[in-house]
Amino acid sequence: MLITIGHTYGSGGLEIGRRLAARLEIPCGDAEADEGAVRSLAGRGSCVVVGLCADHVLSGQPGLNRIFIHCGMEQRVERLMRERGLSPAEAAREALRQDRERARLYGLHTGAKWGEVGRYDLTVDSGPLGVSGTVELLSQFIALKTMRRRSKEAAHAGTTD
Repeated sequence: MLITIGHTYGSGGLEIGRRLAARLEIPCGDAEADEGAVRSLAGRGSCVVVGLCADHVLSGQPGLNRIFIHCGMEQRVERLMRERGLSPAEAAREALRQDRERARLYGLHTGAKWGEVGRYDLTVDSGPLGVSGTVELLSQFIALKTMRRRSKEAAHAGTTD
């Protein structure tokens, strides 16, 4: 099982990825816009890869789950103030700057639009759920998707569950 997590700056994507990986007992890596690092992590088998272009690099891989995490600016500013010690104005500027840079790099590396909903299997607003709630939601999504895939595979093999 491969899980990629793209995210807006300040939405908690990296922390969510790490906690999800720990919950699923699989490795997690941060491979921000580094195709070699993404392929290396994925080559180990099941893993969570948090990175800007990971969804694009691993496109077509069997068992791939492409997730995008976002949240409102208010929650992002609060998180950046708490975690980085920024003022509200600095946090908002940094979030917008990082988003512009991520959009630019994603377009440069993939030719596609960053954060476009249709590119992902699931997009989640981490603001209302928080990190823990988002991890819970994602683990349930992965479990359901895995169960359905296995059911289809069993049906194709001529067996029933």
